[in-house]
Amino acid sequence: MSVIAILGTGLMSKALGSGWTRAGHSVRIGTRDVGNASAEKLGFEPAFAGTPADAVGGADFVVLAIPFPEVAPTVTALRSALHGKIVIDISNPFDHLAHNERAGAEFTADALGTSDGLVAAFKDNFAATINADDAERPDVKIAGDDESAKKAVAELARDLGLRSLDCGPLHNARFVDGMVSLMLILDRTYCDFTMKTGWRFLGIPDDATAATERPL
Repeated sequence: MSVIAILGTGLMSKALGSGWTRAGHSVRIGTRDVGNASAEKLGFEPAFAGTPADAVGGADFVVLAIPFPEVAPTVTALRSALHGKIVIDISNPFDHLAHNERAGAEFTADALGTSDGLVAAFKDNFAATINADDAERPDVKIAGDDESAKKAVAELARDLGLRSLDCGPLHNARFVDGMVSLMLILDRTYCDFTMKTGWRFLGIPDDATAATERPL
């Protein structure tokens, strides 16, 4: 069992927290408004709910499930507390980054002071697909410079029944950032914005994960 702190109480926080709680992990919720972290509102019973700083304490993993503009200030404020933990950045920059030359997660690394332990993941996964019954749910794309951290995040994805793919170094997360905007366009165009779609890479073994796949 791992201790996972999720910062934020949005749709992805609820989906990931619910799935990992069912998988036997201890999920802590960090939020500025604890009233949004009740079991009734989250859909699961968190092991702890409090401020982001308090939630991070004792956690093995910290998931940044907050809007992109809030990520760097939050990470900067918690930098010391995040040291030695695996930080999972699921935020999406959308139009906040010019020309898509850097990944949103690279700005997170700047705020953290290092890319060690930092993994970009779950960026292009709609919340509705995280715990869906569909056997062919979208892949989890993982990017990072820390190989051991990527393997650990791949295990968390596997605990949700999701296949993960290693997309290479953290810089490659910029490609995933762009895929999110296109996914939203296609979902709105063809599915009336159900937010139940996603990307699944075809033609590779079904059991391929970021723990075993190593692209160039």
